[in-house]
Amino acid sequence: MEFPEPEPWPERVDGAALLTEMAGLFKRHIILPEGAEIILPLWTLHTWCIDDVSISPILAITSPEKRCGKTSLLSLLAKLVKRPLPTSNITSAALFRSVDLWSPTLLVDEADTFLRDSDELRGIINSGHTRGGAFVVRTTGDDHEPRCFSTWAAKVIALIGRLPGTIGDRSIVVAMKRKRKGERAERLSSDLRFADIKRKCARWATDNAGALARLDPALPATLNDRCADNWRPLMAIASTAGGDWFQKASAHAGSLRDDNDDNEHAGVQLLGDIRAMFKALDVDRLFSTGICHELVKLEDRAWPQFGRTEKPITQRQLAKLLAPFDVRPITIRTSDDRRKGYMLDSFNDAFTRYLPILSVTPCQANINNDLDHFRSVTTGSSVTDENEPKSMNNKECHGVTDENPLKGGKEQTESEIAAAAEAYRCASDGDDGSDGMVPF
Repeated sequence: MEFPEPEPWPERVDGAALLTEMAGLFKRHIILPEGAEIILPLWTLHTWCIDDVSISPILAITSPEKRCGKTSLLSLLAKLVKRPLPTSNITSAALFRSVDLWSPTLLVDEADTFLRDSDELRGIINSGHTRGGAFVVRTTGDDHEPRCFSTWAAKVIALIGRLPGTIGDRSIVVAMKRKRKGERAERLSSDLRFADIKRKCARWATDNAGALARLDPALPATLNDRCADNWRPLMAIASTAGGDWFQKASAHAGSLRDDNDDNEHAGVQLLGDIRAMFKALDVDRLFSTGICHELVKLEDRAWPQFGRTEKPITQRQLAKLLAPFDVRPITIRTSDDRRKGYMLDSFNDAFTRYLPILSVTPCQANINNDLDHFRSVTTGSSVTDENEPKSMNNKECHGVTDENPLKGGKEQTESEIAAAAEAYRCASDGDDGSDGMVPF
C-alpha cells in the first residue's frame, strides 16, 4: 500500500482560517449533529499532529439505524486526514501490524458487525489511546521471538448502536441521525480543495509541533479525568490556532460523548439504582432478593434482560457486579426472616467515589413555634454530620429533610418496612407517574 505524503503549503498557514474552511466543508457535505462541525476539523488536524501529543481520542461515529450518513462522513474524512486507511472489517493481527508498519489513520466502518465479539481487538484499540502504552507484544518468526508492535494511531470507528464500554470511554462521539425530508447536502467530488487542505494541514502541523507538545490548555471543570484526556489534544490545537476556536471548543467539550453518561460501567449504574432504593424506602438494609426484584422493573436498564442469557439479573450476578467496589453480601436478620443482603453502611465508600453527591438541606429550627430541629439525613458514624440548628425569623419552615425513623442503626420490623414501602408507593403514584417499590 502507498500513502503519498502531500507537499506542505508554501506559506505559513492561519490555523483559525484552516479550521473554519474545514468546518464549512463538513457542514456543506454532511448533515451533522450540533457541535460536530467544531470537533471534526479539530480532530482532522489532530491526525496531522499525532506525533506531538500523548493522547489520541478515538473519533466514534454512531447511529441508531442505517442510512444516517456514517459512511459519507468517513469518505469525507478520508479526503482530509493524514494517511487514511479505510476498512469495513479488520482482525486484531492486521490492526497492530498495519499501525506498526504505516502509522495510518484507521477509518473502520461497520464496526458493529465484528467489534463487540472480539475482546482482543477491543484491547488493542484501547491500548492505542495513550502514547506511553500504545504497543502490544506478539511472537514472530519460526523461533517465536517476542516483539513489540506499535498501536499508536488516530482511529475512527463507525457503527450502529452503542460503543463497547471501554472504547466509548476513550472516544469523542458524533451521533449521526437520518436526515429529515428537505435537508440537503452536496455530494462529494474529487475537488482540488481537499488536496489543498491536506497541504495546509501538513504545513500547520510542522510549524506548530513544538508549541503543541508544550501546551497544557485549561479545560472546563465539568470534564471528568478520561473525558479531559480526550479533549486535551484538541483544545491545544484550538488554542494554538487562535481566533475564537478555543472558545467554541470549550463550549462543546464533553457534550459529544456516548449517551451512556460517561459510558457508565454496569457496576456504576447499579450503584446508582441501589442508592435510589435505600433512599426511597428509608431503610438501612436490603435483601438480595428484594434488590433483584426491583431492578428488573427498571425497563430503561439492562437488568430485565441482563448478560449473555438476556434473563433477569440474579443474586449471583448482583454480587459479582458489586464485588469490585468492595461491597459484599452478608446475612441480614430481621424479626421474622434471615437471608443474604446488604447493609447501607457497606456502600458509603462506593457511593462517595463513583456517584454524584446528593445535596443535603441544612437543619432548621423555628424558635417561635417550639419546634425541634430536624436531624441529619442518615444516622451513623460514617455519614453526613448533623448540622447545627439555625433559628428562623418567621414562622415558616420549608425544604427540610424529615427525620429518619432509623435511629442508631436499629433494625426495622417487616411491618415497618412494609409501611415505609407503601408510603413510598402512594407518593410515587402521584404527579411524576413513577412506579412504586415493594417491601423487601
